[in-house]
Amino acid sequence: MYFEKRRSLFKDLGFDEASLDKLRGYIDLLWKSNEELNLISRKMSFEELIDNHVIDCLLPLRKFSQDLKKVADFGSGGGLPAVIYAIQFAKTEFHLFEKSPKKQAFLKSCQKIAPNIHVHGEIPLKLESVDLVMARGFKPLDVILDMSRSYFQEGGKYFLLKARREKIDEEILLLKKKFPNSQVTLEKLSSPVLDVERHLVLISN
Repeated sequence: MYFEKRRSLFKDLGFDEASLDKLRGYIDLLWKSNEELNLISRKMSFEELIDNHVIDCLLPLRKFSQDLKKVADFGSGGGLPAVIYAIQFAKTEFHLFEKSPKKQAFLKSCQKIAPNIHVHGEIPLKLESVDLVMARGFKPLDVILDMSRSYFQEGGKYFLLKARREKIDEEILLLKKKFPNSQVTLEKLSSPVLDVERHLVLISN
């Protein structure tokens, strides 16, 4: 099985060995549910799911704090990366925001694997007691802060997985015009299996 071929790589990227079976359970559930729900591209192979998505999500794992009590994930979709991180950080509450009722239902089914996830619909105007906002391949940076303006103004922090540097630089220019006080840190991520551009964008006030 392809998962087993990547098991040592998951550990090298910082994933807890004791939780690998739960990770496998989530990946299998995602793969089986995808045909009906279109959580990821139906043209994607199982190998591509692991290399393009799972490993992609794990690239900044070591930079994620273990001390967070409550995390909000925007545009959760099929749970990448929120469910993976919820498995790894079982003591942290992960609040997943997803518009699609079908995807919400899928995310709720993942609670059997990661009971510390909580599934919601629309992102509220005010996030209560959230330590961090995370998202992967979601909306432009300025839009993300617009959607959580009160949280940002109260000292919010963001952990955002993005792709191409050129596009990110364009988004940062727009962000700085609307949120001149935003502090942005950009970190390049390197995939051990694919030749792709990946970056972690950290934002704070």
